Amino acid sequence: MKSIRARVVLLAFVLGSLGIPALGEGILVLNEQCNKSAAFFPAALDALGLAYTEVNDEYDFFLALTGGGSWDLVIVDEYSSRLYDDTLDAIAAYIVAGGRVYMNYWEWDKAIAAAFEAEVGDHYFDPIPIYVWEAAHPLLTTPNAVGALNPTTNTCDSDGAYFRAMGNGVEIAGYSPESATLQAAIVVGNDGRTVLFGGILGLFSGDENGDGRADGLEFAENVVAFLLGTPIVRPRPSLWSAVSTADLDRLLSEMEITFERTATPDGRPVWSFELGGVLATLFAYDLSGEGYTSLQFYTTWELPAQGAVPAVNSWNLTHRGSRAYVNRDGEIALDADLYLAGGVNWRAVRAFIARFEQTITEFRRHLGR
Repeated sequence: MKSIRARVVLLAFVLGSLGIPALGEGILVLNEQCNKSAAFFPAALDALGLAYTEVNDEYDFFLALTGGGSWDLVIVDEYSSRLYDDTLDAIAAYIVAGGRVYMNYWEWDKAIAAAFEAEVGDHYFDPIPIYVWEAAHPLLTTPNAVGALNPTTNTCDSDGAYFRAMGNGVEIAGYSPESATLQAAIVVGNDGRTVLFGGILGLFSGDENGDGRADGLEFAENVVAFLLGTPIVRPRPSLWSAVSTADLDRLLSEMEITFERTATPDGRPVWSFELGGVLATLFAYDLSGEGYTSLQFYTTWELPAQGAVPAVNSWNLTHRGSRAYVNRDGEIALDADLYLAGGVNWRAVRAFIARFEQTITEFRRHLGR
């Protein structure tokens, strides 16, 4: 019987003859979750506008990986089944042949960890937070800024393992706040062609940076961008039913609006910038799984309430699309809302911003300001 090493070398020879390093047929994804853990890679690839082949069965994955084609990237998101030795050997051989691979798995062994230039330590059975060790690494910055990852659910019994980098592997993040031996959680290996994720990505559905998108989804997008080695700009959807913090940052920048972004006490993003000669504030509301589903502009004038009510009432009687009133602080306030549920295109969001600038100008004229 051949040894595992011999089988890997033989498979590597076969796969290498297929020209694996060259860009080929797209992206192959093995997606097997456990008890409804999140499947972030299909969603990430859809968001990035990239074609991929998704399989949900190990045997189909093995056939796709070894069946004679070439892939730009192979993603193994396995949280359900124990992979057979032949499948693990094929993944290792694909790496030896020059392939690009991401993998998270609940049952790492020494041989497959070594293929990713890592040594596996103990396994763990409850999800563990992951801390950033190399904050400037592109895996944590492009196209999304990803910080510490905190698990939000625990859907199965075994949830990952501890690692340390071997050979030329680089430890990017770990289970301790500072770098420590056999505490690595994310290892980049094989000259940047492989990413080992020591936990289960589908358990990280939180939104630590408050941008309206799951941390696991943003990390999945970064993995794809990093391993493909090409700049990726998330395409605009034809319709927006929700917007993220990054979406609005990008849109305001495209409109050449200089803004300051802060947050409300409950973590919702707030943008402040000059519009129509006054300071305007843009609030995001109604967080969903994809982002915020409504926006509100708000601005005020420090005018005495006395005598202002008739002007406010006449504005509301004669103008649509905005609302004027005297707020609790005795100021005149003007606001306008945009609801995205059901879908609007990005031009409508842009027009909403431009229209409120015009509304401010008209309202100031209405007040004699």
